[in-house]
Amino acid sequence: MHAQRASLNDRRRLFLTTLATGFFGASAAVRIGRGASAISAWTGTGTNSLLEQARPQEKGRLAIVKVEPMIMRFQRGQQGALGGNYCLVCRVETDEGIVGWGEGTNFPKVAPIATEIELNRPALIGQSAWDIEKIWYTLYRGRNAMHGSAVQSAISAIDIALWDIVGQKLDVPVYRLLGGKVNDKLKKYLSSPFGRLPRTPDAYGRRTKELVAQGAVAGKWDPFVTPADEINLAGTDYNLPRQATLHTINETRALVRAVREAGPDFEICVEAHAKFNVGSAVRIAKAIEEYNPMFLEEPVPPENVEAMLEVQRATSIPIAAGERLKSRLEAREYLERDAIRLYQPDAARIGGITEFRKAIAMAESHFIPVAPHNPNGIVCFAAHLHLSASASNFTIFEEGIGGDAAACREAFGAWQESPAYFWPLETAGIGLRGFTPAFVREHVVDLATAERDTTGAVER
Repeated sequence: MHAQRASLNDRRRLFLTTLATGFFGASAAVRIGRGASAISAWTGTGTNSLLEQARPQEKGRLAIVKVEPMIMRFQRGQQGALGGNYCLVCRVETDEGIVGWGEGTNFPKVAPIATEIELNRPALIGQSAWDIEKIWYTLYRGRNAMHGSAVQSAISAIDIALWDIVGQKLDVPVYRLLGGKVNDKLKKYLSSPFGRLPRTPDAYGRRTKELVAQGAVAGKWDPFVTPADEINLAGTDYNLPRQATLHTINETRALVRAVREAGPDFEICVEAHAKFNVGSAVRIAKAIEEYNPMFLEEPVPPENVEAMLEVQRATSIPIAAGERLKSRLEAREYLERDAIRLYQPDAARIGGITEFRKAIAMAESHFIPVAPHNPNGIVCFAAHLHLSASASNFTIFEEGIGGDAAACREAFGAWQESPAYFWPLETAGIGLRGFTPAFVREHVVDLATAERDTTGAVER
């Protein structure tokens, strides 16, 4: 009986050896049996075993080796000189040589944000770029004691860069990592479509007809100009009581009426830059309500939810806000109380792609649509394209730098122009194909130059 069992074991061992030889070849010298150096051909993790071949290959740890804040400008003047906003970008490099780009532009200055990135560098070196959520919370909790807009913008820049790295590693556009494409094209509104036109109904009406003929579907502008004799803080344009005069209200109504008459289906987006008190904001809303604007943006400062709520309850015009709400936690009460009917988060301020997508999910649960605030540089614009492509409650896009076709072609490698729409980027990561070393060298600006210049950081 013992001999029969031994014979059976020998036959089993011969069978396994023959099978393994078939998989690995006779020269593989696969050993079957016990002993410190004998590893099973089936389950060994140290040799070319059957299960080892079946295991998914390690994707690479993507260890972070470099974190660099930079100041860049992406637009050009008529003579080709760099112009536009000074943008705070972050370059993150991994041990595999993959470079990700993020942006944390905020106004009016970018130096504090660059400093925050440098302060966070030691906590990032050696971390895996796969661990986006863990890194986000590490940075967020690490700066809880002194948490402000510079901190959150630094987190934004780092976070967007990590998503860019992971997209490149997997060779997919970031929107696929966010649930895939919901929107094949993204409706946009033109930024400042009336420029420096005379502030007359005739001029605004003519311009609206031109825009509609070109195919534009929407435009946003700030029609409110503080008269010089009402400026009560020397050296500024601030009206401290935040009071709108009857002249301002009547002029605004006339301009909005002219735009509506010239473009019955043209979406009118009115920007107020948080200039007014509640009473003035309500009077303005009542004055233009009959012309059916798409939204009235920040009629009052966003620090007081009750004030914004009072304006929203007094008008049928959707009130829009969100650019100054630095996280989903700051936006929560606005959304839960329906103090706004259009949410405008900014990926460069709210905490990057990670926090943006959580915030818009909160908005979706209250049936509040989203329109990204987009006055920043090309990197944040790219992030917004991916976020908007994958968002079910996306409604309209601020044009911003997307209206500069030359800048977009330079950064993305290709660009489809349209007065009415953007299209999602289809290249890996966030899609910055043009960000070669030569491009970066050409567009980087010295920090001291950026801080001295008082003309290049103007929020729209």
